[in-house]
Amino acid sequence: MYKLPPKMSLCLPSTEGMESYPGGLWIGGGPFYYLPYLKDVSKIFASTPLIGNNKGEYLIDVKSIEIGDKTIPILHGPTKICTLAPYTVLQSSIYKALVTAFVGSVKMAKAPTAKPFSACFHSDGGRGVPVIDLVMSGGAKWMIHGSNSLVKVSKDVVCLGFVDGGVNPKNPILIGGFQMEDNLVQFDLKASKFSFSSSLLLHNTSCSIARLFGM
Repeated sequence: MYKLPPKMSLCLPSTEGMESYPGGLWIGGGPFYYLPYLKDVSKIFASTPLIGNNKGEYLIDVKSIEIGDKTIPILHGPTKICTLAPYTVLQSSIYKALVTAFVGSVKMAKAPTAKPFSACFHSDGGRGVPVIDLVMSGGAKWMIHGSNSLVKVSKDVVCLGFVDGGVNPKNPILIGGFQMEDNLVQFDLKASKFSFSSSLLLHNTSCSIARLFGM
């Protein structure tokens, strides 16, 4: 009715957001300004083809996962984006390979596990959390930093925020809400394109900051 472009943009705030602002859902596209970052966030978007189906699901093609110099191959099948899932769910073989690579790269002392996670660490003074890269069709990389990979489960314990989805899940990867926090993402249905900023925290802002409509 309003002749808006068929674009939906989503910015989920962190569960430990700096303010009480509940994030944003935007229809029709940008520009997007989140202070104190002074540029339109859409200018730093990386993009990959959006795969449609007859069920209205949002699917993309993740080719592999990279942690440092280690590459984890992905089983055939599209990756689903679903905010209803609290954490990213991986097929069992992918999950085990990810945990092994992450534990071998992180510089934090191990801690007892806390369900549903299987790799936990003492966070007091820990540094050197490796970046997890989701490598997508077209070469775009969704960089998952510590704020989106480690879940705080107690005062001084964090866990790798991925979940084992079993041997035969419907999708080998289902990207959940925690990994999307403080990432501005856009679904462009006309161009069949999914775009994402990676963590806004790297630009000293977040989805917990009210978006400005112009500058």
